[in-house]
Formats: sequence, C-alpha cells, structure tokens
Amino acid sequence: MAKELTPEEIQQTENDLHDSKSTKRRSAAKKIGKFKLYVLGDALYNAYMEERNDTRTWETQYEMILALGHIDYKKALPEIEEIVSMRNNNGAAEINAAVRTFVRLKRKSLNDIKPVLDLLKSDNPNIINGAVSVLTFDDMIPTDKDIRRIIAVFDSKFKDDVFSMKGTTDPRSYLISAMSKWNKSICEPYIKRFIDSSDLQIKKDAESALKGKKSRTE
Repeated sequence: MAKELTPEEIQQTENDLHDSKSTKRRSAAKKIGKFKLYVLGDALYNAYMEERNDTRTWETQYEMILALGHIDYKKALPEIEEIVSMRNNNGAAEINAAVRTFVRLKRKSLNDIKPVLDLLKSDNPNIINGAVSVLTFDDMIPTDKDIRRIIAVFDSKFKDDVFSMKGTTDPRSYLISAMSKWNKSICEPYIKRFIDSSDLQIKKDAESALKGKKSRTE
C-alpha cells in the first residue's frame, strides 16, 4: 500500500510552497503530484502564479506545472494553454511539462487521445514529445481507430528512419513504448519496423514493446 502523508506532513508541504528556497518549493510541488494532494490544489496554483515570471526558477516551475496536471487542477488550464500556444517566452522544459499537463486536463478518459492528436499538428519537437510521452507515462489506451490515426500522423511527419531533430528525444520512442499496451494486431507491424534500427534506444523500445513491456516512464 502506498504511503499516505499525515496532516502535519501535508501542512508542511503547503508551507514549503512558500519557502524562500526554490529547492523547497520544487520538492513540495513534486510531493503534491506524487501523492495526489488534491487538497493543496489552490495553494499550488497560487504558488505557481507567483513563480511563473521568475526565469531563474524554471526547474521549480516545471515541477509545479506537472503537479497541476497530476492533480487534475482544471482551473490552471488558461495558464497552461498560454504556454502550449508559445505566446510567452517559456523554455523547452516548461513547454514540455505544460503539454503533458494540457493533455491530462483536457482528456475525458485514458482512452481519449484527441488532445494528443490536436497537439501533433505542431512541428515543435517539445510539443510533439510532451504530447506523445503522456500516452506511455499514463498507460493511455486509444481505440483501434485512433491507433491507426496516430500511426498515420507519425508516418506523415517522420519518414526517415533516423530522427533529425538533434538534442531531442525521438518521439517514436514514446509511441513505441505506449504501443506495448495497445492492440498488438495493429501495432506489431509498426513496432517491427524498428527492431533492427541503428538507433539503439529505438531498437530497445521495439524489443521491449514486442514483449509487452514499456521502456519509458515519467
């Protein structure tokens, strides 16, 4: 059974959101997300609103954004949409975290990948990776129709065997990992394309997926 925090620990977590040290605030945000402390939703949101304009604390903002998604704090959606639309000067990490949170706040269930498909219209690698990573991180299981749709999108976007966006994870890595839990009759032909890939990570992803094992976790 997962450990539950005591009322005193929950109160301390809330206090830490306002600590002068960013490491304390960051740790508190992680704890809220890990333990699903819904009761601290408002406190976390208010802390993020205070934090978000400080470019020095992007790591703390990253954790706060993710935690808002983990506790399904839908009041934060306007701020998350701002980051996803790239109207602000946010860094790659914040964009990636915001995309993951966007999917978590917008989806109707773990079978609903419409938010992911909408985000895949982007050409920004941080948006693409953030969107696809949630599929495997959260064990989302699309319908057979949506599985075919997402394969078609990836075939259109990524025609080359070697991923060309340097410094960025190949989004097919996350997709293949997610496919380990999907309908094998649809996914196996796609996965097997990468079983002899020169990219060792993609090869590992494919081998694991064919055994029904995820290779990517949050």
